[in-house]
Amino acid sequence: MLFSICTRVGGVACLSILLSIPAWSQQSATEKMIAQGHFNRARPLVQAVLERHPQDVNALVELSTIQWAFGQLDASVATAERAVLAADESSAAHAQLLNALGAKLASNRTGSFEKLSVTRRFRREADRTLQLDPRNLYAHEALARFYWYAPAMAGGSRAKSRQWLDKLVQLDAARGYALKAELDATDSDKAKSLVAVRADWMYAVEANPKSYEAHAGLSRCLMSNGSEKLKEAEDEAKKALTLEPSRIDSYRMLAAVYVRTSRWDQLDSTLKSARSAVPDDLTAEFIAAQTILDHNLGSQWTRAEQHLRTYLKQPSEGLEPSMAMAHWKLGVVMEKEGNRTAALKELEIAISLDQSMDEAKRELQKLH
Repeated sequence: MLFSICTRVGGVACLSILLSIPAWSQQSATEKMIAQGHFNRARPLVQAVLERHPQDVNALVELSTIQWAFGQLDASVATAERAVLAADESSAAHAQLLNALGAKLASNRTGSFEKLSVTRRFRREADRTLQLDPRNLYAHEALARFYWYAPAMAGGSRAKSRQWLDKLVQLDAARGYALKAELDATDSDKAKSLVAVRADWMYAVEANPKSYEAHAGLSRCLMSNGSEKLKEAEDEAKKALTLEPSRIDSYRMLAAVYVRTSRWDQLDSTLKSARSAVPDDLTAEFIAAQTILDHNLGSQWTRAEQHLRTYLKQPSEGLEPSMAMAHWKLGVVMEKEGNRTAALKELEIAISLDQSMDEAKRELQKLH
């Protein structure tokens, strides 16, 4: 994968950063929603702007980001191209096209031949973005990822990646160390990787103690360091929550901590708070159920079922587990509860929603 990095929260693979979500210095309401991951809230507002002003560059960049968040990569590229056509001198428009092309390169649905063409476009957009704004953070991040993940035959170079990473650290230390944590996480020596990634996130927090992303990243990292670090992970999640209580990451990390430590009252309280503070993103419910599954807590299957059914009551948010995945996980839980008929039904729904779910297909074959 070229740009994507998966972290694990409560055992479930969660998308951390596929590309850089714009974080404008003077944010409008929709820009802030997108920066905080509230894509469903932002979409109708952005679309309303474009109905009145089809060439509004900021709205086009925002729509492209929303489309990317829901995996609509071709649409995201096309919308970013519209932004570039509307304002060729806009570094933000070119940076968004660069990011959308990077997401195409990262996707396993993009064929090898197509990736060659996308790579050439990606490189051109990187050059154009930096020509317009040599300090553009998104271009620095994109190039650091490109050189790190791309094979040598496609121009990949870990040395060049580190050069771009060093430049990013100089421009924005917290973001630079966050990206370094992503890259260090790919080290095949897992013990070495855990130490490096933890240090990276600690540097990010030190560089910007008021960064939600830095505290949330450190919390995720600590959770992967074993049970002895759960208290520290909880503390960092609470710090992130204090900074921005309307974002979901801190709630889902706390949910995972409370499941792993069997603190059910605190789990219920946290999920209630999450539903109140972030009513359009129920991912903490999914994480609670997934953590129960991962740790095979047989006495809590009913609880896991309840959390998944709650998650399925409304459409999923961008970058969060899909409805198909939730139905798949519910099928697994129903099987564990001994309800084979219900398990078959949930797995069939999951596959009908997403034909690429090979693991769900294998589960279904086992039950037939």
